[in-house]
Amino acid sequence: MLTSNPEQIQRHIKTHTDRSAMDEAAVSILKTFLRSNGRINTNFASNDKWPNTDGTFEFVTNPTISRQPRQNFFVQIKGTHSYQETDGCIKYSLQSLAFPAYIANNITLDPGILFLVLNPDERGNERVFWKYISANLLNEIDFSKDSATITFFPADEIKNTEESVEIFCKKLSEVLARHLFTNKLNCHSFTRKEVEYIINRCDKEISESIENLARPDEDFDSISEQILPRLDDMCKAALIMNSMRLGVAQPDLKLAWEQSLLNINTKYLSVFYKGLKYIENRVPEAGQSGRLMQKYYNFLWQIRKDLKNSHGIDVLKNLEELTPPIDELDKHYYTSVASSVEKADFSKSYHSNSRYYIQKKVPFFIGTERYYEITLQLAGIYATKYNRLTVYTKEDIPTNYSIQISYANENIDLWGVESKIKIISDWMVSISPTSLNKFAKILRLPCSLNSRYGEYQALMSFLTNTGINLLDFIDLSQNKFDSMIERIYAKSKTTLFKDILVHLKQMYSESAEYTTGKNVIRYLLQNLKEETIEGVLPNAFGKCMNGNLYLASGCYPFENSPLLSDILGGKTTEGHNFRHILNAVGYDGLEEVRPYLTLKNAIKQTGEIYFEQAAISSSDAIDKYNAQLDLWERRNGYSISVDNGFVSIDAYEKNTLFILRTLIELSHIGNSGQKELNNRFLRDNAGVIEDSLKIEAIRTAFVNSRVLLIYGAAGTGKTTLINYISNLMSGRKKLFLTKTHTAKQNLIRRIDNPGTGSEFVSIDSFNRKVNLPDYDVIFVDECSTIDNRSMATFFSKIRSDTFIVLAGDIHQIESIEFGNWFRYAKDIICVPSANVELLSTWRTDDQNLINLWDEVRNHGDLITEKLAIDGPFSEEIGPGIFDKADEDEVVLCLNYDGKFGLNNMNTYLQNANTSSKAVSWQEWTYKIGDPILFNESQRFSLLYNNLKGKIVDIEKNDDMIRFTIDVAMLLTENDCRHTDMEYIESFEESTRIRFCIYSNKDDETDESIRAKCIIPFQLAYAVSIHKAQGLEYNSVKIVIPQSNSEMITHGIFYTAITRAKKKLKIYWSKQIMQDIVSGFAKEVSIHKSIEIVKKKLNLDM
Repeated sequence: MLTSNPEQIQRHIKTHTDRSAMDEAAVSILKTFLRSNGRINTNFASNDKWPNTDGTFEFVTNPTISRQPRQNFFVQIKGTHSYQETDGCIKYSLQSLAFPAYIANNITLDPGILFLVLNPDERGNERVFWKYISANLLNEIDFSKDSATITFFPADEIKNTEESVEIFCKKLSEVLARHLFTNKLNCHSFTRKEVEYIINRCDKEISESIENLARPDEDFDSISEQILPRLDDMCKAALIMNSMRLGVAQPDLKLAWEQSLLNINTKYLSVFYKGLKYIENRVPEAGQSGRLMQKYYNFLWQIRKDLKNSHGIDVLKNLEELTPPIDELDKHYYTSVASSVEKADFSKSYHSNSRYYIQKKVPFFIGTERYYEITLQLAGIYATKYNRLTVYTKEDIPTNYSIQISYANENIDLWGVESKIKIISDWMVSISPTSLNKFAKILRLPCSLNSRYGEYQALMSFLTNTGINLLDFIDLSQNKFDSMIERIYAKSKTTLFKDILVHLKQMYSESAEYTTGKNVIRYLLQNLKEETIEGVLPNAFGKCMNGNLYLASGCYPFENSPLLSDILGGKTTEGHNFRHILNAVGYDGLEEVRPYLTLKNAIKQTGEIYFEQAAISSSDAIDKYNAQLDLWERRNGYSISVDNGFVSIDAYEKNTLFILRTLIELSHIGNSGQKELNNRFLRDNAGVIEDSLKIEAIRTAFVNSRVLLIYGAAGTGKTTLINYISNLMSGRKKLFLTKTHTAKQNLIRRIDNPGTGSEFVSIDSFNRKVNLPDYDVIFVDECSTIDNRSMATFFSKIRSDTFIVLAGDIHQIESIEFGNWFRYAKDIICVPSANVELLSTWRTDDQNLINLWDEVRNHGDLITEKLAIDGPFSEEIGPGIFDKADEDEVVLCLNYDGKFGLNNMNTYLQNANTSSKAVSWQEWTYKIGDPILFNESQRFSLLYNNLKGKIVDIEKNDDMIRFTIDVAMLLTENDCRHTDMEYIESFEESTRIRFCIYSNKDDETDESIRAKCIIPFQLAYAVSIHKAQGLEYNSVKIVIPQSNSEMITHGIFYTAITRAKKKLKIYWSKQIMQDIVSGFAKEVSIHKSIEIVKKKLNLDM
C-alpha cells in the first residue's frame, strides 16, 4: 500500500541529477558481472538520462528453450565509495529520489531494480548489490525528504561468478511472480485514463506473446508462462473499469470487488481474481502454466467481450490463436452442438422440478463464440453420483448452489444415429428448503421455510440474478449488506431467513470476532448441500461441539485446522473443495501448511512416502509448520519428520510400518497340526483343484505363518483360492471383509459354505464396531483398494492368534486414499508359505487376450505390437462402437463428460436401440431392453451395488413410473416380501421384479418418501472403468478420446482391458495410443521408499 502524497512523488520526478563518473564506471562493471549465457540482455546507458533511469535489461527465463524475453526491468545504476558496512549489511544514501518516485508513479508493468556498485573504479575490489523497488520499499521511503538511506543485505550481493548470477536469476523469477503494478489499486484511486493505459499495456504484451506461438522455439506452455504475470493486472483493471461503468468516478479495488459480486454478468471477475490470488507469489512448475491458461482463456475471452461492449475498448484481437487445442473429432461434435444451441426452439421448453448441482462446467469455443458443456448432479441425500446428466448452454452459470433448469431437446447426428441433447433455456438458484431449515438447526434458530413462501422466492431470485453466494454476501460491507437485505425482503410477508442472515453477518462474517464453529459455518454457506449439512449434525448419541451450535464434536479437527483436516463426513482437503476452504477461512495460514500440502500431494501422485527434503520444502518452513501443530494434530500424525535428508508425514509412515511389522510377526507364527489338515483336504479334493500354484498354497497355508497373502492378475482365481481355504478351515468362525459393496456381494456369491456364524461386511463397518466377536479366520479381498489407515485400524482390532488371508491385485485401480501397504508387503513378506502369486488366467481362454494382459501388467516392451497385431485390439473412434459384438457387452469410459463421456455414450447407444419406444421420466429417458446396473440404495438393500439387470417393461403416469426388471440374481417370493419390490417370476440365472418410482414433492420431509423418488439404477450400455472393477463381460469396448487420455494410468488401463472374457476393442487414435503406452514406462516408480522402509524394519537389503 503506497502511503506517500502524490504531489511529493511528482516533485521528485521533476528533479534531475547529473550522472557522476563513478556511475558511468558502475555501468561498465555491472555489464561484466551480469554475463549469463543469454538470460540477461542489458540495454544500459552510460550517458545522462532523465528522470534518472539508466535503461533496461531483458530477462529470459530459459534461453535454451526460448530466447523470448519474459520481462523488461527498469534500472538505476549507482557507483560509490561512500557507504557504511555493519555485520555484512551495506547502508547507502540515495541522494536523489527521482528513480523510486518514477517507479511509484509511472503507469508501467515493468519492475524497477536499483543496482549499487561499490568501488567501481578499483579493479578487483568491485562489489555489486541490488534492490527490487517493491511496494514495501517505496513505503519505507519518506518522499517529503530529498534523500533516503537504502540498506542492502548480504543476500542482495551479486558476485562475479556463474553460481551467484544463477541465484540472482532465480530471485528475478520470484520477483516476477509477485510483481504486479496494480497492487497499488488496493489503495490508489485511478482515473479512467490510467486504467485504460494499464489495459492497453496488458493487451500489447499478451498479444505479442500470442503472436510468438508461430515461432518454432515456442510452445503453448512457454507462451502461457509469459502471459500469466499479466493476468492479475488485466483482471484488476477490468474490475475498476466495471466500477466506473456503474458510476463511480475513481473507485478502489474493494468497492469494485463488491460491485462485481452483485451482478451475475461480472461475477466471473471475482472468480478470476480468487484464482489469481491463490497462485500469487508462486511460480508454476514446468508444464503447469499451460494448464492454468486453458482455464484462464475463458476469463480473457469474457474480459475482451465486456471491454468491447461496455467500454468501447478493443483488445486481444488475436486471442483465438490461443484457443485451447481440440482434436478433430471433438471439434466436429462441438460444432454440431453449437449449431443446435443457436437454433434451439425454446418455445417447447420443459421445466425440471428436480434440483441439480453443477458437477462440472467446461467452456468450448467455436469461432468467436463461447458455449458450455455442463454436467449436472442430482441434489439430495438419496441421490448418487450416478444420477447425472449433461446439458449445454451459452450462458455462464456461476453458482455453487443447486439449480432448477428449463431446457429444450435438440437432435444431433452421430455417425448416422440421431441423438438428443438438452439445451438450457432458463435456470434459477433453488436451494432445497430442507437444507436451509437444517442449516438453521445448526445455528439453533427456528426456521420452517418452504418454497411457497415469498421470502424464499425473493432470496432465490436474488441469488440467481447476482450469482453471489451467502458467504460473500455476509462479507459485504455493512451498508451494502443492509441495502441488499432490504432489497430482498421489500415485499416479503415473512422474515424467517432474514433473521438468520442478520445473525450470520453479526457472528460469522469475515470481520466478526472468531467464535468456535466459525470455520464450519463459513464453509457450509458456500453450497448448502444437504448431505454435507447432514454430515456435521450430531447423531442420536453424539456430543455437540459447543452449546451455541448444533454441530457434532467430530467437527473439531476441521474447525481448528481446516487446511489440514477434512470436514466431518466429507473430503475437503482435495480438489475444488480446498478452494472453498480458502474462501471460507482465508489465505493467512496457507504458507505455514504449504510443506504438508506439498508433501501430501507428492505422496498422492507417486505412492511413495519418503521424499528428498530439497524437493519439498526448506528446514525452516518445515520447523515452522511443525511448531504450529497442536497436541491433537501431533498425536494424529500430521507432523513432518526429517531423517537423513528425507521427509515423510508421520501418520503415513507410522501406519505403513505398523502394518508391515504386524504382517512380519504373523508370517513367522505357525500352527502345529495344520500341515496334516491341509494334506487331508488336498486328498479329499484330488482332481478338483487344477492349478498347481493353488495346490501348493493350500499345502503350506498356516503351517509356518498365520497370514497368507494372495497376489494375482484379473481372472487368475484369487477368489477361488479364498473359497478353497474357507472350505479347508470349515468349522471355524469366519469373517469376510471387502472395501466395496460390489466386492462383498461377489464374495457372498463365490463362497460355497462360509459356515455358521460367519459374516460378510465392509472393512469400514468392521472398523467402526466397538465390540467384536472372536473370529478364527478373517479373509480380506481386493486389498489393493484398501488404504493404509483402514488396514492399520483393522490390525489394531484383531486377536494375535487369528488367521488372516489377504488377496488382491496391485496392478489394478488402487485405493482412493493413500494405500501402499499391499504393494510393499509383496516385497517384504518373504516366507514362502505366507506369499503366493497366481499366474494362470481362468477368466478367458483367448491366448491373445492373456498375452496382452501379461504384457501390460509387466510394463513390457511389446504392448503396442500386441495391441496392433494380436486381435487386433485397436480401432479409430467411429461407428464401430454401435456394432454390438455380443449380448453381454459393455462400453467403458473414464468419466462422465464430453462427447465420449459416460452420459453421452449411454444416450448414443440407447438411441441406437430402435427396438422399443423411449419413455421420459423427469430429465431421463428409458427403453425396454436397456441394460442397467443398480447403485447402492437404502431403499432396496437386496439389490446390491453393480448388480446387473435389464428393463423388460415400463409403465408411467403423471405421478409414478413402474419398472419391471430382470436382475442377475436369484430371489424368492419370500425375499421380496415386506420390501418395496414385487416378485414376478424366476429364471435359471435371474429374477423378474417390479417396483415404482414416484415424482418428487418439493417440500417433502418424510425421508422414506423422498427415497422413493430416486431411480436406484443407471443405464449400463456404458459404465465407468472404476465402476466396472470386479465385473466381467463377454465383450468390452473401451473409448479413450483425447480429452481425458492424460488421466489413463497404467492401473486404470489394466483394469479396463481385463474386464473382457472373449472380445476386446479399444477405440482411440494412433497418437493417443502411443502417448498412453509410452506413459506407462514413466509410471514405473523408482521405489526409493521401499528401501527406506526395509531399513526401518531392520530387514536385510
